[in-house]
Formats: sequence, structure tokens, C-alpha cells
Amino acid sequence: MIKNLEPIRLFVYVCFLFASLSATLSHAQSFTNSIIGNINDTTLCPGATGAGTTANLTRTFNVSGLPSSGIDLNVGFLASHSWRGDIRLTLRSPGPSPVSVVLITEDTSNNGNDNNYNLELGDEGTVTVNTGAADGPHDITLTPYQILASPNNPLSAFNAVNPNGTWTLEVCDDYAGESGQFLQATLFFASPDDADLNLSVAIDNNLPQFTETVTLTYNLVNGGPNSTSGVTVNAPLPSGLSFISSAGTGSYNSATGLWTLPGTLGPNSTSTLTITATVLGAGSNVVTTEVQSSAQNDPDSTPANGIPTEDDYATLTFFPQPPLTPPALSCSAATQFVHAWDAPGATNGWSSGVLANNYTAETTPLNFTITGDTGNLGQISGVNTPVTQNTYTGGLVTAEYSLGIAADHANAAQEIVITADIGTPGEGIEALQFSVFDIDLGGWVDRLTVTGEINGNTVLPTTMTPSGNNYISGNSAIGTNGNAGATAASGNVTVTFNTPIDKVTIAYGNDPSVGANPAFQIMSVHKFTMCPRLLADISAVKSVDVYDPLSEGLYMTPGNEVLYKITVTNSASADAPANDIDITDTLPETVKFISATTTGFTAGSFGSPALPATNTDCDSGACVIHFSGGTLPINTTGEIIMRALIK
Repeated sequence: MIKNLEPIRLFVYVCFLFASLSATLSHAQSFTNSIIGNINDTTLCPGATGAGTTANLTRTFNVSGLPSSGIDLNVGFLASHSWRGDIRLTLRSPGPSPVSVVLITEDTSNNGNDNNYNLELGDEGTVTVNTGAADGPHDITLTPYQILASPNNPLSAFNAVNPNGTWTLEVCDDYAGESGQFLQATLFFASPDDADLNLSVAIDNNLPQFTETVTLTYNLVNGGPNSTSGVTVNAPLPSGLSFISSAGTGSYNSATGLWTLPGTLGPNSTSTLTITATVLGAGSNVVTTEVQSSAQNDPDSTPANGIPTEDDYATLTFFPQPPLTPPALSCSAATQFVHAWDAPGATNGWSSGVLANNYTAETTPLNFTITGDTGNLGQISGVNTPVTQNTYTGGLVTAEYSLGIAADHANAAQEIVITADIGTPGEGIEALQFSVFDIDLGGWVDRLTVTGEINGNTVLPTTMTPSGNNYISGNSAIGTNGNAGATAASGNVTVTFNTPIDKVTIAYGNDPSVGANPAFQIMSVHKFTMCPRLLADISAVKSVDVYDPLSEGLYMTPGNEVLYKITVTNSASADAPANDIDITDTLPETVKFISATTTGFTAGSFGSPALPATNTDCDSGACVIHFSGGTLPINTTGEIIMRALIK
């Protein structure tokens, strides 16, 4: 073995425990052993370099229910190891005269100078295991099995073997001082008629901006052993994408989402479809695709059964991003007011370690509290947080103070929550905009989630504007592309509410992708810029008059008609239109309903319940009149007019 001696390295890994699986198709089964065991100096290969114990780690597979011959075999192997090229992997068949094949030999070319295995070995593999960069790094945190490679000796040696019985896998280590663990192995058996279809989908940009163009690439691989025909793939675009064009093998119907392959798809061959589409500002952003039909059996999946864990099913999620320029607030600059954080100790400062403070911005009071996993709060520049500071500046040329939060969370579920109650409950403010600095990616994966409320009802931000080191998913900003740095603008997230709120909640923690134990992380909340709440001033009066269109001097007596009127006014003292006016009235039992109309309102309609039919007797509350969705501009009047016959 040619290698540089180096200290023993430690690797963090995730193991996958799977029970034995049986595919749904005849003559197509898989058998898994996931009993973890050490691969180290206690399991050295014969003739290994260095001192230790010569022994194999063995794992067995009890195979049954297969034809006695003509079965194609692939082997999945998942293991952690600090130098994977040291591993020898041998498979022995059942029977009184077993066949043994060394699937992975010790690598003496130094191409195995890497760690870990997450691969499927099959004779159809186009790359031989441990032949250099083309074999790729192996990531054991990914679902098995990541890479398809051909073994060092062909698996076809087992084709004539009766597969039923106990198979034995032997693992040993060819070099002392390196170590790892066996995590899982799987024997995949396919009948001679099988064609193993594997489907994948990728996108050229998973963080596209609204209205940008993206390209989806679908690859369908036939892992063999046989050709198949009649292949179709269900590949509908999600509602967040608008189709432009397609290219590649076969034809694509953008209306049905069906990709139809021509002729046959041979073993070890790939068909590709590309779809170009426009990113919309709304709709689903999850791409899902699955093989719908194939003439041949598939050893590990069934077309059109909707099971995501099968390899003929693929999915991806992209995250449409808003423009990189935050929107303007809905009020003029002249009416806006600001809550800014002063220096520590000043009247408007947040004293170190104090978790609740009251402030006044203009005439609007703000009450800040911090909850959540406050025991994880740390320091900024040696001072306990929360603290007003100007070390984290968001790239401002002249540094301004912001509210700094440092946290050392133990897991991705923990978070610090800042809540600001703004103004009078139920009234609040008309609009709010603020920035949060240093949302990024390091040994942590920052996740900032912002939610508003008005009168107890949830209000999501109008938009959250990302920067270079974060992206937006729903009402969360998530760190990406590395560490922004304390004085950079690339970690900024600007949050805009252009709808009324009386409370805003800012939750700071980690995205689940961070792993088991996030590192120490810091963010800071910059000043609040707000708009005063715009309010309507509504009054309503109900009246009743005899309906006398010809001025005949009619009286309110049986047989004559009356007009019930509800007059609604938005006074000249209001500073906003009255939106979504909702009025319900029930006519008395002494009349029959004839009709209902409105004047003066913009939009709005009758319904829920629908208007009574003409000449409906209003006994027992049968005549309910409901008008909703109307708008009254400032200093205007609207009327709801109900016409009825006196009984």
C-alpha cells in the first residue's frame, strides 16, 4: 500500500437501518443486512501492513423464493472508513460448492485515497470502483446507494448459481491504523427479463428569482440486464413553473406532463429530457416525476405506484426568490417613523441580559420580549446578549446600532424568539420594514422565521428580501453560500409588511440541515421603519319608508310596499377607505321579501346565504340579507335598500 502516514482521523457518519425488503414483482427481490460492525485493526486482511488481528468481519443474507438459476446480482455496500482503498470485500454464494468473488480489492494505486463507501456494485457500471476521480467521493449521509460502479471482479460469476440459501459477505482491512464501520449491505436480485429503470431530475438553479428561466433535466437510466420498450414518464410541471419548451429523447406533452420514449431503451443506456420554464411568483415549487409504464419488470420498483422511495421516482424542490431590492413601504416617506437602537445604556438601549423593554417610536409604543431557548444565549464582544451593539453592521458605511443575539443551540429545534407588540392591540401600524444582519452559513445553518399578527390573526410578510449568503423559503430566510462576516451586507435579510400588524415575531435558530449540534452563531435586528395605521371612520343608520314611487300619498298599511334602508358613511375625518364592509339584516315577520339593491359601494355582493326568492314570506327569520366585501372611500356614503310587501 502506498500512502502517507498521518494521524488517525475521526469521521462523523449517519447509519441507515433498513429491514429486509421484498419488491412487488415476481423474481425480483433484495436482501439487506444492517448490523453495524467495526472494520479496523481487529479485522486485518492476510498479509496486511502493520500489526493487528487477522480476521474477517462477516455478514450473512438468507435468500429464498428465487428461481434456481439465471438471476442477475448487484451488491450495495455502505461503510465508513478513514481510507476506503484499504478495504477488501468478498462475496460467497450458498451451496456445497460456493463461488467466491472479490468485489473490491485492496487499492495499491492510491486512487482509493479517500474515505467511506456508499455504492452499488454491478457489472453494468461504467466506472470501476476505486479508479480515480470518476468514482467520486462517497457521502454516507445520503440514502444508499449513491454511486453505481463495476466491481474489481465480475458479478456474472454468480449467474449460474442457485441463489437460494445463505450468502456470506466478508470484509477486511489491509492497513493497520485506519478504521471505520460496516453500516449496511444489500443483495439485489433481478430476473433475466428485468430492466432496472432509475429516474432522476435536476435543476440548473434551485434559487431562481421570479420571472427567471430555469432548465429541468430528467435522466432515465436502464441498469439492465435487458432492454425495455413502451416507456413513459409522468413529468408534470408544478404550478410555480410555466412551460416554454422541451428537448431530448422522445416527445413531451406539456398539457399532460407525459414524456414518451421511442422504441427501446437498452441496458446501460440513458435517455434525457430537458424542459425550459419560467419561474412564477406563486404556486408549488416541488418537481415530482415517476416512470408510468415499461414493458419489462423492474427489480426494485413498480411504475405508477407513487412510492417515493423507489428509484423510478424522483423529486426536487426549488426556492423562487423575490427581487434583491426590497419594496417601498405603502406610506409616503413624510409619514414614516423609526424605532432605532441607541448605544448601550442610553434611554432607548437594550440593557445586557434584560429580556423585556418598552419603547416609544413617535406616538406608537413597542413592547419587546425574548422567549424560547434563552439559556443558549451567548456573548458578543464579551457582553451577554441581547445587547445593542455596532460590531455587526450589515455593511452600513457608518455603523448603526442593532439588537445583537448570540446563541449556542444544541440542536436544530432550539431557537430564540423576539416578539414586538406594536401600538394598540387590534390597530397596530399600517406597514413595517426592518433588516436582520448576518443570516448565513458556517458550522451553523441560520434560519430566521418572521410572522406578523393583527388582532390575533396571522399575517405573513409581504416579502422577505435575501442577500448573497441566504435564501428565502416561505416566511423563512436560510443561510447558504458560507459565512457573510460581521461587516458584510451579504448576510442581510430585509423584512417588509405592507399590511397592518400589531405584533411581529422573529424566531432565530437553525435549519434542520445543520446536523446534530450547531456551532455558535450571531445575528442582529436593525431599526424598525413604520407607517401609521390608516383607519376608516364608519357610521350606519337604519330607516324604513313607504315605497311610493308615484307620490300617491300611500300609507304603511297591508298591501303596500316599504323600503328598509341601511345607510353607511365613511366620514371626512377618516384617513383610509372602509374595506370589506360586512352587513347582515333580517326582515321582520310582517313582510314578504321582494328585492335588495345597493348604491355607493365599490365592489361587494349579496350572498352566504343567498337572497330569498321574490315573495318569500319572512316568518321565522326566513328573510336574511347579507352584503359583504364592499368598500367606501373617504367621505362617501353607501346604502343597502331592501324592498318588501306588508302582509
